[in-house]
Amino acid sequence: MNSFAVKTENLHKSYVLGGTAVGALRGVDLTVGRGEFVALMGPSGCGKTTLLNLIGAIDTPSRGTLWVDGVDLHSLSENQLADLRRDRIGVVFQFYNLLPTLTARENIELPMQFKGCAARACRERALWLLDRVGLKDRADHKPAELSGGEQQRVSIARALVNEPALVLLDEPTGDLDSATGQEILNLLRDLNRQDKVTIIVATHDPLVAQACNRIVRLRDGRVENDGQPAATP
Repeated sequence: MNSFAVKTENLHKSYVLGGTAVGALRGVDLTVGRGEFVALMGPSGCGKTTLLNLIGAIDTPSRGTLWVDGVDLHSLSENQLADLRRDRIGVVFQFYNLLPTLTARENIELPMQFKGCAARACRERALWLLDRVGLKDRADHKPAELSGGEQQRVSIARALVNEPALVLLDEPTGDLDSATGQEILNLLRDLNRQDKVTIIVATHDPLVAQACNRIVRLRDGRVENDGQPAATP
């Protein structure tokens, strides 16, 4: 098995705006080892979310090479990419993306149902994960009945439900107060240390970055600096 969870070589991504090609990523070389907890930082427009979307197989590169969990994404069909997203990559969006008509438990069960998981097994794993994130007593509540921090915990549990090799988070504390944000960071740190989950998080928040064991700074679509956080909490 490869020692890396993610590897990019000369990764580019361009978008056409008003007839003009705009380079969002301009030759990114990055390797993330299995079990790492990595922060992507940089000013707005530097390419953090674009890079996260490419790693998550939500978008495709314009050129360059990208491996996730030992697989060259360019070699995969659309169906294979969908299977990879479902089975090996967990994504936590900034605004949770929970289905409003489903309960917390049902939101977590949904990715398992797409895999054909039996109803009882789906329910048991969803409840186990809700317990793991401290929300088992909120299993039957819909998103509108949950706080922002609770919704974020549900979205993290949903991302973990199929035991992915990699979890990606976009501004996980961006919509939360500082105390709730710290609770989310503690949860992520526990998942990384205890379960050896590989985590990549795009963030502006220096407190989030300090919770990670490595910071990759982007500017103008390139890696500006790839090093360690200044302090470990």
